[in-house]
Amino acid sequence: MKKSILFLSLFLAGAFVVKAQQTSNWTSPMHEVKFVSGDSNDAVMSIDPGFQYADLQKEDRVFRLFFHKDNAIIKNARIIDQQSKLVVARGRGNYFWGSARFEFVSGEKFNVKRKRSPNGYEITGPYGPLFRVENFGISPVSTLNELDFLTQAFYVFDQIKTTQKPPSDVIYYFAPATTYNYNP
Repeated sequence: MKKSILFLSLFLAGAFVVKAQQTSNWTSPMHEVKFVSGDSNDAVMSIDPGFQYADLQKEDRVFRLFFHKDNAIIKNARIIDQQSKLVVARGRGNYFWGSARFEFVSGEKFNVKRKRSPNGYEITGPYGPLFRVENFGISPVSTLNELDFLTQAFYVFDQIKTTQKPPSDVIYYFAPATTYNYNP
């Protein structure tokens, strides 16, 4: 009888331990960037410590900003709505040929041009300047609508990704390349 009670109590304790481990959640610490516009619609961008993606939270919506396959060129730029998991915008074209643009699912195309200067650059969209780097620092630029703001936020993420290095405690796992030995 004592053995059965002991066995039953150990079984129940083990069941609680297993259940507790299944429901645990973990999150990695994120870098935060605050967009302050003067009104109550401020936004917060949380950037992954490895600078691979950023989560932009504005009002009740959350967007994920990243480069497809972590290749930092405009045609791999993506903006995803986190609630619906649908693509909101994607980058297309190339700055060199003057065809760089963000295509939104609403059908709008934001042609963007990059104008370089000795100490920075400026990204110009269809309604005027979207993003400006002066003296190697980000300068504030006002936006007209949500699509302008999303495009601007993407360039903020891109500038942070370009200028920062992940800390040494962030570990990347890359699958080893397959090598083929050809002996005729």
